[in-house]
Amino acid sequence: MNVHIEILDAVQKKLTFEIPSDRVKEEVEKVYRTFQRTAQVKGFRAGKVPRPVLERHFGEQVASEVSAHLIEESYLKALQEHSLQVVADPHLVPEKLVSGQPFRYSATVELPPEITVKDYEGVEAEKAVKKVTDEEVEKSLAQIVESFAQLSPITDRNHVENGDVVTIDYAASSEGRPLSDLQGKGRFIEIGKEVTFPGFQEKLLGARKGETVQFSLPFPQREEDAREQAPPERLAAFRVTVHDLARKELPTLDDEFAKDHGECDTLAELREKIRTNLQQHADRQVDSQLQDAVMTRLLELNPFEVPPTLVREQLRRMLIDARIASPDIDVATLESRLPEGLRAGFMSSARKQVQIAFLLEALAKQLELSIPDEEVQKQVNDIIERVEPNLRPQFTVFYGREENRRMLHTRLLNDKALQLVVEKANVKVVEREVAGGEEKE
Repeated sequence: MNVHIEILDAVQKKLTFEIPSDRVKEEVEKVYRTFQRTAQVKGFRAGKVPRPVLERHFGEQVASEVSAHLIEESYLKALQEHSLQVVADPHLVPEKLVSGQPFRYSATVELPPEITVKDYEGVEAEKAVKKVTDEEVEKSLAQIVESFAQLSPITDRNHVENGDVVTIDYAASSEGRPLSDLQGKGRFIEIGKEVTFPGFQEKLLGARKGETVQFSLPFPQREEDAREQAPPERLAAFRVTVHDLARKELPTLDDEFAKDHGECDTLAELREKIRTNLQQHADRQVDSQLQDAVMTRLLELNPFEVPPTLVREQLRRMLIDARIASPDIDVATLESRLPEGLRAGFMSSARKQVQIAFLLEALAKQLELSIPDEEVQKQVNDIIERVEPNLRPQFTVFYGREENRRMLHTRLLNDKALQLVVEKANVKVVEREVAGGEEKE
């Protein structure tokens, strides 16, 4: 077997194979002997089918089986002999297999980048610390009060006014065709607060209980439409029936409310609890933003390429997590469906996440960091403790598998490397607070 290796770029190589003719012939004869014993051909007894007849009936199948076997055999051997640690399935381009002739094929493989992390100490970054304002506390408190509101029927009038909670049936169509995502029955809408469709709620003002109103509204203009000189206006025709009118009755905001719904003795204590929770959330966001800023800068100091297949797979996971795609859809289909701007943004983010994972893994190895087995087990126990009791057996089985524990170990190791870089970073702390809609530094 001859193997020629061509370097395509930092993470891709092309392996060109040539399998000797005698090895090809040996494997072809072996497969035909199997077919000789088992093939069922009309007019011939089992085991008595002449070779020319076998070749006519099963030649393509034999060639396919032999080429698949020779590719698997030679490819795995080449990986071992040349110490190639591939990160994805190869892209194979085989030539036609002919018995008695050499068999050639190529395999394009993707490899992990070779990284020596430089300048990981003293990375410059900004930490924008945020102080929770009284305005944010009151807004959060108002949301809690809203969540405990009660609806009471409106009996002193029968027409829709701003602030009413209206029960409606609605259906929309465009150019005579129903719009499946704009249909509903028994839907509650709070006039003036919910955004269902631009202009929709305004059309309901003044409508009477039991009345059916019809109107048309233009679709929101898309970014690609705005780039056209004169985009055609597309209308949605609505038919809406008003069933019931109600108003929200908010509970009294006092110490009793704090006891009943906030698990606090006083309203002042509830406000302080809300402030603490908001500040903890803000602090977590700040820490996450700092980590991202540090890693962004470290990537700038250590540029490298990553395997494109891993980037596409990360893109797929991101789109599934964002509920833009289903798990069974392939990446190529996903990319073709996304608008150019959105696709470029997701692809850039996916590439960055893959780069960060490789960079941290390389740094952990470079600094000889380690995670004890006890720490991995503690993390597993914490994960299982946090999930619903009925899901715990599944998680126990999942983390009982060695490959899943290795993945968790790698993540903990990368987290440790990340924390080290952040601790050694040159961080400028800036305090910001939002007041009156403006950000002050």
